[in-house]
Amino acid sequence: MRVSFPSRAVVLAFTLTVPLAGCVSNASHNAQDVARERQAARNPETMMKVGDSARARGDWTTAAAFYGRAVALRPGQPDYVGPYAEALMHQGRTNEAIEAIHGAEANATSAERVRLALLLAQLLNTAQRSQEAIGVLLPVIQQNPNSAPLRVALGISYEISGDAQGARQSYRDALRIDPANIAAANDLALSEALGGQPQQARAELLTLRTQAVERGASAVSLSTIDGNLAIVYALEGKLSDARQSARSAALSSEQIQQNMRFYTLLHAAQGVDAASSATGD
Repeated sequence: MRVSFPSRAVVLAFTLTVPLAGCVSNASHNAQDVARERQAARNPETMMKVGDSARARGDWTTAAAFYGRAVALRPGQPDYVGPYAEALMHQGRTNEAIEAIHGAEANATSAERVRLALLLAQLLNTAQRSQEAIGVLLPVIQQNPNSAPLRVALGISYEISGDAQGARQSYRDALRIDPANIAAANDLALSEALGGQPQQARAELLTLRTQAVERGASAVSLSTIDGNLAIVYALEGKLSDARQSARSAALSSEQIQQNMRFYTLLHAAQGVDAASSATGD
């Protein structure tokens, strides 16, 4: 923590009253301040706290810088590498984030390996390297067969790789482990909708949203459900309902406008796919 220095006027008034004592006192304080700053610069926990503060403000550049200093002071520390990799990811520095996670794997506990695998899979999927993400997740799942989050992450990876059947099975496995897992139910419904079952998916999502509200789910969870509902409504051609769900997802007006263009194209593409199926093309 930086110590506030007294104002110039206060220092001047004090030195006029007690010149010698004031000068000695001020010099002593300066030395103490410098010592504190040097100590803080060598303290990784302090660096992490500054990074956490920047992250809370959405300042990912500053967060990455201070998390990076903490990692440099204590290399391979999983608790430090996770936030650092996330901050790098938000800056688009995906490869650096992946390297940072790999550097922490050797020192990680079983629980830390799960967290690192989840983050690494997310990074790899973002980089369109879903097969690598699957390769990361499968051995960790073998060691942690009752982890629903790992199954959800595997489902997302399968979905991105084009294996819709594998994705749905992974989501169902997650729900078997944790029937109240919102992410698994949400992703399963969207996968079903994209697979040609929008009516079933809509019913599942509406039920899920009601249950989520009753359980006191977070605003983020409700927002993801509403976002998926918007996509499902668009697939059904119910663009006004899609717009309403997009608003409920707490999107900005600009995002809603962009999404509505996407929803319109999505509905049109769905019609083309249906026509192609009917004609056997």
